[in-house]
Amino acid sequence: MENRSESTPAKLLALFWEFFKISLFVVGGGYAIAAVANEVFGEKRKWLKKGEILDNLPVISAIPGLIAGNTAIFTGLKTAGRIGALVALLGVALPSFIIFTAVSFFLGDLPRDNALLNGAFLGLRSALTGVVAATLFSAIRRKGIDWENGAGVELAPLSIRWRVISVAVFLAFVTVAAFCSWRTLAAFLGFGSICIGGGFPLVPFYDKVFVGEDALLIKLGAEEFSNLMALTQMTPGPVSVNAATYFGFRLAGVSGGLIATAALLMPSYFLMTAVLKGMHRFRKSRLMHAVIALLKPVAIMLMLIALWKFASLSVWSIDAIGCVDVNPFALLLAPSVTFLIARRKLSVMSAVALSAFLGVVFAACKYGII
Repeated sequence: MENRSESTPAKLLALFWEFFKISLFVVGGGYAIAAVANEVFGEKRKWLKKGEILDNLPVISAIPGLIAGNTAIFTGLKTAGRIGALVALLGVALPSFIIFTAVSFFLGDLPRDNALLNGAFLGLRSALTGVVAATLFSAIRRKGIDWENGAGVELAPLSIRWRVISVAVFLAFVTVAAFCSWRTLAAFLGFGSICIGGGFPLVPFYDKVFVGEDALLIKLGAEEFSNLMALTQMTPGPVSVNAATYFGFRLAGVSGGLIATAALLMPSYFLMTAVLKGMHRFRKSRLMHAVIALLKPVAIMLMLIALWKFASLSVWSIDAIGCVDVNPFALLLAPSVTFLIARRKLSVMSAVALSAFLGVVFAACKYGII
């Protein structure tokens, strides 16, 4: 195994490319991205210990910031220092920014009634139900954090230099962002600072700031907001990065989308590096061990909430009067994916791709297209 803290151009490029691919092809947000990253970097690349991301998921999900972004920062820090964290964070965010910038231009023209497209999305949502379930089972089985090799992050040797560079980059960003759109900057720095446990906890804040006649900023209609939230979960990348790009675009065009995305992710970079360094320093503290012991069940509960959310978007749905409608295709596919991934019969990425294909075939058969 190569030196995990080595930072070479080739390794940084590989780190960026792996997270770019994960974000580009994984639909459903942070826990799904963490599950795939755990496989890619722990089993395929072997840059991390097997299951290392899952071992540290309680910390990753408890520090303010998106789970996908925190996962990228954690992996980058462990494998290539501070610059690796920035490169990994860029890799996980860029696909969402590109895709949802395009979506923001053409949102009204997307073929939401296309049977084959909807079938592919149903397959993706069903697969992610299985992915989250398999990840949940794995997290329950695993022991606590490996303090010597897990959460203890070796920061870059020239950490003082990196602190100076980080502060300079942050000040430059704030200056440019304030000139372009101070409202976008302020809103999403705030969202990034209070987001704990993934993108779903931000929905009530989005509703207050962007929805309705009394909204502070955009004043979206309730139906438009609901459609947007559904679309963020059906397109690749972290859910809240998708939403941030759209809201920023609505506030200040492409530059607003860029500012919103960067501002949402920036707090977690500083918080993750600070917290992980502190954890390594106080790894023998009984108080720190007690805090982490409390965080693990919280992370499991958050994964259960995510599992329920994905299942309610694929396996079943509940209408306004409480009637439950079960989709037999998703009911069969989701547990099948859980079994195949848990038994290591199929990789996460293969399961997601195969499920999307099966969703298209199912829709084609159902509507007599073939």
